[in-house]
Amino acid sequence: MTHLKLFSLLFGLTLLVGCASSEPRSESSKFEFEYEGTTYEIVGLISPDGESLNDLVLRDGREIIFWARDNNQDGEMDRVMRGDISLEEANRIYQAGIQIAERQGKYQQQRHPRTFEFADDEYIYILVSVIGEDNNSYNIFVTINIETDSETELRDSNMDGRLNENQAANEEYIQWQSLYEMVLERGIDENRIDLTEEGRYIVRVNREITRR
Repeated sequence: MTHLKLFSLLFGLTLLVGCASSEPRSESSKFEFEYEGTTYEIVGLISPDGESLNDLVLRDGREIIFWARDNNQDGEMDRVMRGDISLEEANRIYQAGIQIAERQGKYQQQRHPRTFEFADDEYIYILVSVIGEDNNSYNIFVTINIETDSETELRDSNMDGRLNENQAANEEYIQWQSLYEMVLERGIDENRIDLTEEGRYIVRVNREITRR
Protein backbone atom coordinates (compact mmCIF):
# COMPACT_ATOMS: atom_id res chain seq x y z
CA MET A 1 0.00 0.00 0.00
CA THR A 2 1.52 3.33 -1.04
CA HIS A 3 1.49 6.60 0.86
CA LEU A 4 -0.89 8.03 -1.72
CA LYS A 5 -3.42 5.25 -1.18
CA LEU A 6 -3.14 5.61 2.56
CA PHE A 7 -3.73 9.34 2.27
CA SER A 8 -6.75 8.84 0.01
CA LEU A 9 -8.22 6.24 2.35
CA LEU A 10 -7.83 7.99 5.66
CA PHE A 11 -8.48 11.55 4.64
CA GLY A 12 -11.77 13.10 3.56
CA LEU A 13 -12.59 15.70 0.93
CA THR A 14 -13.42 19.21 2.15
CA LEU A 15 -14.30 21.90 -0.38
CA LEU A 16 -12.96 25.38 0.23
CA VAL A 17 -15.58 27.68 -1.29
CA GLY A 18 -18.13 28.36 1.43
CA CYS A 19 -21.79 29.36 1.22
CA ALA A 20 -24.70 28.59 3.53
CA SER A 21 -27.72 26.71 2.18
CA SER A 22 -31.15 25.73 3.44
CA GLU A 23 -30.48 22.14 4.59
CA PRO A 24 -29.86 21.83 8.39
CA ARG A 25 -26.17 21.61 9.32
CA SER A 26 -23.71 23.02 11.82
CA GLU A 27 -21.12 24.13 9.24
CA SER A 28 -21.00 23.95 5.45
CA SER A 29 -19.04 24.68 2.31
CA LYS A 30 -20.40 24.60 -1.22
CA PHE A 31 -18.82 24.08 -4.63
CA GLU A 32 -20.89 24.54 -7.80
CA PHE A 33 -19.75 22.91 -11.03
CA GLU A 34 -21.10 22.28 -14.50
CA TYR A 35 -21.07 18.77 -15.91
CA GLU A 36 -22.57 17.77 -19.25
CA GLY A 37 -24.50 21.05 -19.42
CA THR A 38 -26.05 20.83 -15.93
CA THR A 39 -25.03 22.71 -12.77
CA TYR A 40 -24.58 20.63 -9.60
CA GLU A 41 -23.45 21.37 -6.05
CA ILE A 42 -21.18 19.47 -3.68
CA VAL A 43 -21.91 20.62 -0.15
CA GLY A 44 -19.49 19.73 2.64
CA LEU A 45 -21.08 19.35 6.07
CA ILE A 46 -20.01 18.87 9.64
CA SER A 47 -22.87 17.47 11.70
CA PRO A 48 -23.46 18.60 15.31
CA ASP A 49 -21.69 15.47 16.61
CA GLY A 50 -18.63 16.17 14.46
CA GLU A 51 -19.17 13.71 11.59
CA SER A 52 -18.00 14.90 8.15
CA LEU A 53 -20.32 14.46 5.15
CA ASN A 54 -20.53 15.52 1.50
CA ASP A 55 -23.82 15.98 -0.33
CA LEU A 56 -24.27 16.05 -4.11
CA VAL A 57 -27.30 18.16 -5.01
CA LEU A 58 -29.15 19.08 -8.21
CA ARG A 59 -31.63 21.95 -7.89
CA ASP A 60 -34.27 23.61 -10.01
CA GLY A 61 -34.51 26.98 -8.33
CA ARG A 62 -35.23 26.19 -4.67
CA GLU A 63 -36.53 22.71 -5.46
CA ILE A 64 -34.16 19.77 -4.94
CA ILE A 65 -34.31 17.42 -7.94
CA PHE A 66 -31.98 14.86 -6.40
CA TRP A 67 -29.72 14.63 -3.38
CA ALA A 68 -27.08 11.96 -2.66
CA ARG A 69 -24.72 11.63 0.32
CA ASP A 70 -21.12 10.56 0.95
CA ASN A 71 -21.40 9.59 4.62
CA ASN A 72 -17.71 9.84 5.49
CA GLN A 73 -16.11 12.03 2.80
CA ASP A 74 -14.17 9.11 1.32
CA GLY A 75 -14.94 10.14 -2.27
CA GLU A 76 -17.78 7.63 -2.82
CA MET A 77 -21.51 8.33 -2.58
CA ASP A 78 -23.18 5.96 -0.10
CA ARG A 79 -26.88 6.52 -0.67
CA VAL A 80 -29.48 8.54 -2.55
CA MET A 81 -31.40 10.72 -0.11
CA ARG A 82 -33.97 12.08 -2.57
CA GLY A 83 -34.84 11.95 -6.24
CA ASP A 84 -34.78 9.52 -9.15
CA ILE A 85 -31.09 8.76 -9.73
CA SER A 86 -29.04 5.62 -9.32
CA LEU A 87 -26.13 5.47 -6.91
CA GLU A 88 -23.85 4.63 -9.86
CA GLU A 89 -24.89 7.76 -11.76
CA ALA A 90 -24.57 9.93 -8.62
CA ASN A 91 -21.02 8.65 -8.13
CA ARG A 92 -20.14 9.39 -11.76
CA ILE A 93 -21.25 13.01 -11.34
CA TYR A 94 -19.60 13.27 -7.92
CA GLN A 95 -16.24 12.06 -9.21
CA ALA A 96 -16.44 14.55 -12.07
CA GLY A 97 -17.12 17.34 -9.58
CA ILE A 98 -14.16 16.37 -7.43
CA GLN A 99 -11.89 16.37 -10.50
CA ILE A 100 -13.14 19.82 -11.53
CA ALA A 101 -12.60 21.18 -8.01
CA GLU A 102 -9.09 19.71 -8.02
CA ARG A 103 -8.23 21.38 -11.33
CA GLN A 104 -9.47 24.71 -9.97
CA GLY A 105 -7.54 24.33 -6.72
CA LYS A 106 -10.75 24.51 -4.69
CA TYR A 107 -10.46 21.47 -2.49
CA GLN A 108 -8.20 20.10 0.18
CA GLN A 109 -7.77 16.71 1.75
CA GLN A 110 -7.72 16.59 5.51
CA ARG A 111 -7.34 13.98 8.17
CA HIS A 112 -10.46 11.96 8.99
CA PRO A 113 -11.96 13.41 12.20
CA ARG A 114 -12.12 9.98 13.90
CA THR A 115 -8.38 9.30 13.74
CA PHE A 116 -6.14 8.12 16.59
CA GLU A 117 -2.43 8.12 15.81
CA PHE A 118 0.82 7.70 17.69
CA ALA A 119 4.27 6.15 17.21
CA ASP A 120 6.87 4.14 19.07
CA ASP A 121 10.43 3.22 18.10
CA GLU A 122 9.24 0.70 15.48
CA TYR A 123 5.85 1.71 14.07
CA ILE A 124 3.50 4.57 13.39
CA TYR A 125 0.01 3.40 14.40
CA ILE A 126 -3.12 4.86 12.80
CA LEU A 127 -6.66 3.85 13.73
CA VAL A 128 -9.67 5.33 11.95
CA SER A 129 -13.33 4.71 12.75
CA VAL A 130 -15.54 5.06 9.69
CA ILE A 131 -19.18 5.59 10.65
CA GLY A 132 -21.64 4.77 7.88
CA GLU A 133 -25.23 3.76 7.37
CA ASP A 134 -26.69 0.52 8.75
CA ASN A 135 -23.87 -2.08 8.91
CA ASN A 136 -21.39 0.02 6.95
CA SER A 137 -19.27 1.09 9.95
CA TYR A 138 -15.80 -0.32 10.56
CA ASN A 139 -12.33 0.38 11.92
CA ILE A 140 -9.24 0.65 9.74
CA PHE A 141 -5.94 -0.19 11.45
CA VAL A 142 -2.73 0.89 9.70
CA THR A 143 0.87 0.38 10.77
CA ILE A 144 3.86 2.01 9.10
CA ASN A 145 7.28 0.51 9.78
CA ILE A 146 9.53 3.46 10.56
CA GLU A 147 12.71 1.79 9.31
CA THR A 148 11.42 0.27 6.06
CA ASP A 149 8.44 2.59 5.40
CA SER A 150 6.32 -0.49 4.66
CA GLU A 151 2.62 -0.18 5.45
CA THR A 152 0.04 -2.71 6.54
CA GLU A 153 -3.70 -2.01 6.49
CA LEU A 154 -6.23 -4.23 8.24
CA ARG A 155 -9.94 -3.92 8.90
CA ASP A 156 -12.13 -4.63 11.90
CA SER A 157 -15.49 -4.87 10.15
CA ASN A 158 -17.47 -5.34 13.38
CA MET A 159 -15.55 -2.73 15.41
CA ASP A 160 -15.42 -5.37 18.17
CA GLY A 161 -11.66 -5.39 18.68
CA ARG A 162 -11.06 -8.41 16.41
CA LEU A 163 -9.39 -7.84 13.06
CA ASN A 164 -10.89 -9.70 10.12
CA GLU A 165 -9.16 -13.08 10.04
CA ASN A 166 -8.80 -13.43 6.27
CA GLN A 167 -6.37 -10.54 5.91
CA ALA A 168 -3.09 -12.18 6.92
CA ALA A 169 -1.42 -15.53 7.53
CA ASN A 170 -1.95 -16.96 11.01
CA GLU A 171 1.36 -15.87 12.56
CA GLU A 172 1.10 -12.40 11.06
CA TYR A 173 -2.52 -12.12 12.16
CA ILE A 174 -1.56 -12.89 15.77
CA GLN A 175 1.09 -10.15 15.63
CA TRP A 176 -1.23 -7.51 14.16
CA GLN A 177 -4.08 -8.47 16.48
CA SER A 178 -1.78 -8.01 19.48
CA LEU A 179 -0.72 -4.58 18.24
CA TYR A 180 -4.33 -3.65 17.52
CA GLU A 181 -5.35 -4.54 21.06
CA MET A 182 -2.47 -2.44 22.39
CA VAL A 183 -3.65 0.55 20.34
CA LEU A 184 -7.24 0.11 21.53
CA GLU A 185 -6.14 -0.03 25.16
CA ARG A 186 -3.99 3.06 24.80
CA GLY A 187 -6.81 4.93 23.07
CA ILE A 188 -9.22 4.10 25.88
CA ASP A 189 -6.64 5.13 28.50
CA GLU A 190 -6.14 8.46 26.74
CA ASN A 191 -9.92 9.02 26.30
CA ARG A 192 -9.54 8.94 22.53
CA ILE A 193 -11.51 5.73 21.99
CA ASP A 194 -14.91 4.78 23.40
CA LEU A 195 -16.00 1.21 24.17
CA THR A 196 -19.77 1.16 23.76
CA GLU A 197 -22.27 -0.99 25.65
CA GLU A 198 -22.55 -3.08 22.47
CA GLY A 199 -18.81 -3.82 22.64
CA ARG A 200 -17.77 -1.58 19.74
CA TYR A 201 -14.53 0.40 19.77
CA ILE A 202 -15.06 3.84 18.22
CA VAL A 203 -12.46 6.60 17.91
CA ARG A 204 -13.76 9.88 19.25
CA VAL A 205 -14.11 12.88 16.92
CA ASN A 206 -11.07 15.15 17.03
CA ARG A 207 -12.59 18.63 17.21
CA GLU A 208 -9.26 20.21 16.29
CA ILE A 209 -9.55 18.56 12.87
CA THR A 210 -13.17 19.58 12.26
CA ARG A 211 -12.42 23.22 13.11
CA ARG A 212 -9.74 23.56 10.42
